[in-house]
Amino acid sequence: MSEDRNMLRVAAIQMCSTGNRDANLVRARSLMEEAVENGAELLSLPENFAFIGREGDQVQVAEDIEDGPGVRCLRDFAAKHHVAIVGGSVALKTADASKVSNACLVFDSEGELVARYDKMHLFDVNVDEEHSFQESSYVVAGKNVVTASLFGHVAGLSICYDLRFPELYRAHVLAGAEMLFVPSAFTVPTGTVHWEVLLRARAIENQCYVIAPAQFGRHNARRASFGQTMIVDPWGEVLERCPDRDMALVLDLDFARLKEIRDRLPSLEHARQGRVEGASVRTGLRPSKR
Repeated sequence: MSEDRNMLRVAAIQMCSTGNRDANLVRARSLMEEAVENGAELLSLPENFAFIGREGDQVQVAEDIEDGPGVRCLRDFAAKHHVAIVGGSVALKTADASKVSNACLVFDSEGELVARYDKMHLFDVNVDEEHSFQESSYVVAGKNVVTASLFGHVAGLSICYDLRFPELYRAHVLAGAEMLFVPSAFTVPTGTVHWEVLLRARAIENQCYVIAPAQFGRHNARRASFGQTMIVDPWGEVLERCPDRDMALVLDLDFARLKEIRDRLPSLEHARQGRVEGASVRTGLRPSKR
């Protein structure tokens, strides 16, 4: 682990998950181990890393937050390897047996759950005849903007379709965020045109690092994801991106550069609008130990 906390080595993991949860978890652990071997101390996984089936299948594999297989994978790996993990998203049980929460869980380097973010914006769209989704039919929307303190820096949490709503990310910055995580499973037609543009826009307008671990490839006969996992710096430059394969993208984030960008172009100080109306901000479950 770096002693200079101006530097933080992060990993954005790209996967092609399927309906075989056991195989997905084996692959996730392998990619996280690869990231650790390359010095990563903060790991991030894509949306639905543990399971992607047909729409609504998540209800059948919904997990208990105390001891589900995806939850255990994240918690145990973080504790064993002393790394923090932004756990993409896992389908968690809710009070309504017909619906789940699409939840991003954050574990610190002792394996303690320090934040939970439930996806706020649900993917109810009709892109074309082949790409029609109704996420709200089986997912309960989250209500809170959530950040987590990791290694002395604040991370703003989001999931996939959230990327289209800039007010969410401005709320993160108002809560002190310097990193924005966007675990995703973007469709191919939307990703082809919108993915990079939106990621770079969120980085530029908020002067934050954007870490976007993504699903890629064909998951089943009816679902494929765009991929292009990438890390963007606060100036809006794409530092690195993944080709179409399973991969752990590992890079150093330089927070001295972030401060310099904010000092030289103080657009955040010039903003005329305040907090997002109707959104509450909470900083995880409890302060991180690091």
